[in-house]
Amino acid sequence: MPPPTPLPFTRVLAWACRGGLCAFLGLYSLCAVLNMQLGYQGNENSELTSLVWREFRRDVLLQVARLITAHTVLGMFAGLVTGLAAWGLGATGRARVFLGGLGGSLLLALLVCLGDIAQHPHLYAATLYARSAWTKQVLLSISQTEPATWRTLAALLVLAAPVLASWRWRARRGTGGERTRPRALNGTGLARPLGVVLVGAILAGLLLAWNTTPTPPPGSRPNLLILASDGLRPDHLSGNGYPRRTSPHIDRLLREGSHFEQTIIQIPRTGPSWTTLLSSQWAGQHPIRHTMVGPEARASRFPTLATALREAGWRTAVLSDYAGDIFSRLPLGFEHVEAPAFNFPELIRQRMLITQVALLPWTALLPSFFPERQQFPELTDPSPLSASSRRALEDFREGEAPFALLVFASVTHFPYAAPHPYEGRFLAPGERGPWRFGATPQMEPPPAPPRPEDVAALVANYDAGVLAFDAFVGRMMEEMERRGLADNTLVVILSDHGEHLEERDRGLGHGEHLWGPEALRVPFILRWPGKVAAGRELTTRARAIDVAPTLLELLGVPAPASFQGRSLASQLVPGGAVPELDELPALLETDIWFSDRDGQRYQRFRLPYPWLYETLTVEKGSGDISLKPEWEETVEKARHRGLYLGRWKLLELPTPEGPRVELYDVHADPEERHEISAANPEVVADLRARLHRERSWAVLPAPR
Repeated sequence: MPPPTPLPFTRVLAWACRGGLCAFLGLYSLCAVLNMQLGYQGNENSELTSLVWREFRRDVLLQVARLITAHTVLGMFAGLVTGLAAWGLGATGRARVFLGGLGGSLLLALLVCLGDIAQHPHLYAATLYARSAWTKQVLLSISQTEPATWRTLAALLVLAAPVLASWRWRARRGTGGERTRPRALNGTGLARPLGVVLVGAILAGLLLAWNTTPTPPPGSRPNLLILASDGLRPDHLSGNGYPRRTSPHIDRLLREGSHFEQTIIQIPRTGPSWTTLLSSQWAGQHPIRHTMVGPEARASRFPTLATALREAGWRTAVLSDYAGDIFSRLPLGFEHVEAPAFNFPELIRQRMLITQVALLPWTALLPSFFPERQQFPELTDPSPLSASSRRALEDFREGEAPFALLVFASVTHFPYAAPHPYEGRFLAPGERGPWRFGATPQMEPPPAPPRPEDVAALVANYDAGVLAFDAFVGRMMEEMERRGLADNTLVVILSDHGEHLEERDRGLGHGEHLWGPEALRVPFILRWPGKVAAGRELTTRARAIDVAPTLLELLGVPAPASFQGRSLASQLVPGGAVPELDELPALLETDIWFSDRDGQRYQRFRLPYPWLYETLTVEKGSGDISLKPEWEETVEKARHRGLYLGRWKLLELPTPEGPRVELYDVHADPEERHEISAANPEVVADLRARLHRERSWAVLPAPR
């Protein structure tokens, strides 16, 4: 009986592609059925779901179309790969080819997915960790493996297909089209391709090693590089005495530069805080009063650090990932902005995409098709920022003007999703609790309070994020040194606010209250050899509004007249005694409360207003999320306010029964555990008068 005749090439590919298409469309359907919720970081609400289907059905359907299109393309690609392999092996029978395409495509999808789970396990926590016991175990097991292992297997599977097809094609060609077994490559056949590869590798190495960037001439104007991470706490840096080795590269900058022991921000939320840091005006003087500002505030223009440097001839740019969407939404004056969008349709697309487990690993290859990937809170790997920063530095080379580059990472922002190899570095062995892969503030009370082991896991995940950001700082400094820019660049480590990590009944996150120093202090480290003193720790309390004037004076640029802060540059000059400066008040305020029912302590001391599902609106056309105008006055009156001044911290908490006043002696009680207002009525009276006097904002010109 003659052997079965192999199928023609085109027919093999057609049936294999059908198998691949069925595999990926089946994966899409499975993920869509199992993950139909539209919640955000664990917060789900029926009113929100109703709004989505009522007002944004078109966005949902368009995202479904994009997801199906992507699965179709990937299915065809996987089918093509398996089809080439099947033809190379001389496949016979349409059923075998179809099943081979189906199985090979599923295997390829599995290997790629396992590689991404090992790299970014937090990205899959919502769909796998709480799904079932076996998916939880899969995530725990794979998260401890090397991503390169799975990716290498996937690459070999893809590369094997054209190799097998090529061997069969060469065998058929060598025998006049007769079917023969593929010939093994011998030493002679391998010599030429190996020689080409070797020469190519040598040339590539020489090109990579050849640094054509000229060293800037002495006396040229300096550059500014601000490296920041959202929610970065200075007390979690090992150079500041933290017991875990979380920040070896930042510790080097501490040794080579100066830093302020206390730098206090005003509002511990990203948008208003960055606006205060860059504009040197308190929120209230500048128009960004809270996180969910409306179109009028977003359209306003005011002087900032970036506008001052642009007018003085610096090229300015800001790069960010997840938490830095404010740079694409607020008027902060940068010439070049690379930051993700943030609006309601974008959130819908994001939440629909994250449920597609089989598609997620491929989205990095299609960034223009799935830009919402940048907005994943669960995907805060700083590696893309490193690539963007290198491109920005390369672009800056084209001109002779100095540059001012702000790079803002999100890896220390909740849910604290550090990537491999930092993920899990500090976790207790065998950790399997609810916060194993991070945590996010919830809109409603948790079913049970966190256990000490849960808090330990939370802190471990946060510290892994600090370590990941530190590695990014190290890569950036290496790049600056490689380009000959390190000695003529003012390098600054900064953050927009700190973070509560369930310490002492203070909850999780930032912005809801002003108790304790954890969410109010940020690192402010400056390094510039010969211009900034090395190894100097300054006890002067720096305020958010002092940051921009200090940087401008160091760079030799006059501060705009609208700046309200003072420069601290005199304390940074190398050599000699450090001049003493008078203590000035550092103002404090809370932001919008997102929930009225989360069970946190601050809910007992506040003026009530509803949660965000009732107070926020989605703007027609743009889809931007903003506070309804009728709630602006209520939100303003309800804020907790306070100040630091000298040894004291005063808080004023409006309540229905009148303001509640609290006082802390931060010298005797640095963790701010003991409220002592009753024992110090004169201090309270003086500080309250000072607080209200400082908040009597001057009338500013109308936004233009």
